[in-house]
Amino acid sequence: MAWYSLPTRREISIVLFSLTIFVLFYNLESSFQQLQTRQGWVAQGVSKQSGVAASVNWEEELYGDWTLEELQVAKNAQSRHQESVKNSTSLWGSRERASTNFHSEIYGTVGVNDGYIHWNEDLPTTTIIKHVPGSTILDHVFLFNGTVYLVSDDPSFPPVGAIASSTEKPTEVPQSSDWQVLSTEKGREILGRYGGLIHGVTWLCTDAHPSNYTLFSLWRTYSSLNTSLDPADPLILSPPRRIFYPNVPTLIGARPEMNAPILPRQRSPSGFHPYLPKAAFPTLGLMYQEDWQDFASMQAPFLLRRVVVSDSGAARRYKDDVPPFAVPLSQLSASAHWWEPIRRNLASFLGVELEVKKNWIGSQKAVITYLSRQDDPNGPKLREPDHEALVDMLNKLGKNYVVNVVHASTPWKEHMAAILRSTVVISVHGSHLADSVFMTPSTRSTLLEIFPPGTVTRDAELSVRSLGISYIAWWHDKPYNTKSAVTSPAGSNSSEIPVDVAALAKAIHKI
Repeated sequence: MAWYSLPTRREISIVLFSLTIFVLFYNLESSFQQLQTRQGWVAQGVSKQSGVAASVNWEEELYGDWTLEELQVAKNAQSRHQESVKNSTSLWGSRERASTNFHSEIYGTVGVNDGYIHWNEDLPTTTIIKHVPGSTILDHVFLFNGTVYLVSDDPSFPPVGAIASSTEKPTEVPQSSDWQVLSTEKGREILGRYGGLIHGVTWLCTDAHPSNYTLFSLWRTYSSLNTSLDPADPLILSPPRRIFYPNVPTLIGARPEMNAPILPRQRSPSGFHPYLPKAAFPTLGLMYQEDWQDFASMQAPFLLRRVVVSDSGAARRYKDDVPPFAVPLSQLSASAHWWEPIRRNLASFLGVELEVKKNWIGSQKAVITYLSRQDDPNGPKLREPDHEALVDMLNKLGKNYVVNVVHASTPWKEHMAAILRSTVVISVHGSHLADSVFMTPSTRSTLLEIFPPGTVTRDAELSVRSLGISYIAWWHDKPYNTKSAVTSPAGSNSSEIPVDVAALAKAIHKI
């Protein structure tokens, strides 16, 4: 019989019989496995009274044995879908759905259609969450035609002059074109029935010349919402999404004409190195005067969910015995470790391990960082002979010390990495000492600030003391009590500051 001939009836019967036997026994085996599994459930604890399995892996039975990544993707997709239905704030959404979205926290991922809110007659009212003069946390703030509107019928609402200042005259209370407090009825009339929605936490610095401690002060104000932070805890507050500088242009100088030659322009000073927010506050976007004017020109109200305001003019009008940035440091309660999450952010970005160095007998080594300003063309610096003597003295301290000499021209990454590891920071006075807040906190941590004799400021002192870091103000050959009344440094006029290096060495050995 040839290979290509048709099968006989006998051959077809054998094939069909074999297939039938295979299918039968395969199904029997699967059935027995299922039966054993169910018996295992019963053996593991089915309650005779309730009839409920105590240890059934229902997630595997319902969703299958997916890998962790596949299952997580499915769960995230389902969660986002449910959240988008629940918290939809589309311009065309129902009033009931829109009204549930007034809470200040962020739930899930904000979608591309979540930028509008239809409040109809249920106009959101402004709530004061935390407040001291010049530092305020507000929920539900409106921005419309360049004016900030606060909607409240509460007679105890603080005066707007304690929150913000005039744009044209920062020493005075804001004008009606700057900030207004509206009743609910008046708010409905001015703000209408719907508007844009700006999600997340917004920081607002109204100063035309921000302090080097602006971010530090804003975070302290915001951290007052959590007074129980442990140093090992992660950052549990919702991170700020943006910071507005409505009175600071993006670039310095006049805008060139359209057909004029292209000239490089410098960025406006914002009170910190431009790399710092990207490393320590990675979610924070910077928005300047031009961005604020864009919102004003759109002729539509925008609802900001939560706003943290910093205004130095308001702080000065109500409390002038400390720098404006320091008001929340003393008047708002916070955890003792309130700055630690930000410090850890920076350390992680720079790859700095926050471990204490020890010598061969196990005692802690002191890391001393001298922030030299000798190569800075502007600002104060030591007399050159005193600077050279100080560097020589530091290098001879011995094996129990690690010494870093950081110059003004040192790259930012190396500069901040040295401060993060420091036990003691030494430098002449100046705004650059704002970086000292990133020092390693310990019982020995100390900032030693050198002043011209007869002058002193308290900015650096108040900031580091709020973190539990010791502080020494140094005049030539002795420390000085900063609480005594003295004049402020003359800035760049005090360019040749004397210091007794021998006396300074004795003070370092006592730390």
